[in-house]
Amino acid sequence: MTTTGHEAAQMEARDTGTIDRGMRDGVAVHTAALAAGLSTRLLSRQVLQVYTPEGETTAFTHGIPQSSTLSAVTYSQDLRMRRGLLGHVGIPQPRGATFSIGRARDAAQRFAREIGYPVVIKPALGDSTIDVKRGVNNAEDLHQAFDELLTPVRYRPGHTEAAYGITELRKPGWRKGQETVPPGYRLLVEKEIAGRYLRVLVIDDEIASVVHCPDGPWGSGNTPFADLADLKEPVTNIVDAVGRAIPGLRVLTVDVVVAADSPRNNVPDPVLVVEVSERPWLEVQHRIDPELSDELGRRILALDLPDHRFDAPKDRIETTVEFDGVIDPPAFVEVVSSHAGSYGLTADLTVTDRALGRVGGSLSGAAHRVAEIVETLLDDGIDSQVAMKAKLIQ
Repeated sequence: MTTTGHEAAQMEARDTGTIDRGMRDGVAVHTAALAAGLSTRLLSRQVLQVYTPEGETTAFTHGIPQSSTLSAVTYSQDLRMRRGLLGHVGIPQPRGATFSIGRARDAAQRFAREIGYPVVIKPALGDSTIDVKRGVNNAEDLHQAFDELLTPVRYRPGHTEAAYGITELRKPGWRKGQETVPPGYRLLVEKEIAGRYLRVLVIDDEIASVVHCPDGPWGSGNTPFADLADLKEPVTNIVDAVGRAIPGLRVLTVDVVVAADSPRNNVPDPVLVVEVSERPWLEVQHRIDPELSDELGRRILALDLPDHRFDAPKDRIETTVEFDGVIDPPAFVEVVSSHAGSYGLTADLTVTDRALGRVGGSLSGAAHRVAEIVETLLDDGIDSQVAMKAKLIQ
C-alpha cells in the first residue's frame, strides 16, 4: 500500500502513542458512536454503553458487542477447548498439545521433536495471538520460550488481557526467589506451518477484512486484500466452518495459514486454522489505514443498533462530558486541559464536586481524538490522573 506524504502525515497525526493493541477495538467502537452523534458511558476496562435518541441502548467490552455470548467467548479463549471443538467437525489445524509450564518441559521437548521444529509456543488460556512465541527452532529456543512465559502476565511487555476473560485463580509460583505463573499454567506447543498467513475478520457471519501478515499479525509489512472476491474458496469455507463450530460470536477473527508446497510441512490440507479470537483486533487494520479500522468499528457498532439510522460520520463533535471517581479533581482539570491541545481538542472543564471526585464540562474536536483521550484517562491515565467513569452526552 503506497501513501503520499500528505497521507503519511495524516496517519501519523492519528497516532498519539497512547492507544495500544489491547485498547484499539474499544476506541474504534467508541469513535464510531461519537461520530454518529450518540451519547456514551465508559467504565474502567473499556466497558462502553451507547445510547441513541430513539431510546436504544447497547454495550461493548473491548469492542465486543453484548450479543456475543459468554460461552462462545470462553470457548475461543481456552485453546484446548477451542481446538477440540474445531477438530470435532474436521477443521484442519496444526498438530499441537498442551503442557504444564512447571513440570512438563521434557515432555514438551519430546513432542516438539516428534512433530518437527519449528514450533509455536502460546499460552493455553487468554487472549489469542498475545504472548505467542513463533520461530522456536530447537530445544534451546523451547526452553527459552518456557522461561519467558514463566513471567506473570501482568509483568509481560505488551501483554493485554480482556476484562471478561478467563481469570487465573491459583496461587503464583516461585523460582529462585522470583514470582512466576502458577506451576499448573499450561502452554500449547504447536507445529509452525510455512505459508501465507492471513487474518480474516468476520462481522455478523460476513467476511469484512482480510490482511496478509507475512510476519504474523503483529509484525511489519501487513497488507490488506484489495478485493475480498479474490479470496479463495478453501479459505472462505474454513472460516465459515469455524463460525459454525463456535456459535454465538457476532465478531470473529480467524487466522489461517495457506500452507506452502513444502515437504517439511507434512500436512494434508492446504489451509489450516492457527488462531481464533472473539475480538476484532483492529490494531492490525489501523496500522495499515486508520480509516479502514474506523469503518470496521462502525460496522461493529451497528450490529446491536438495528433500528438506528447511521448517516455520514461527523468530522468534528462537541460533547458534554462528566468524569467520576477522580482522586484530585483540580489536578485532573489542569492535566486534561493542558494535554487537550496535543490531541487537537478544545477542553472546558471545571470541578463540579470535589468531595465526590467529579469533573464536568465539554470537549470538542475530532471524534477519534475525543475517544482516545477519554479512553486513556480511564486506562492508565495521563500524568497519573485517572477517572473511574466518564459520560459523554450529545
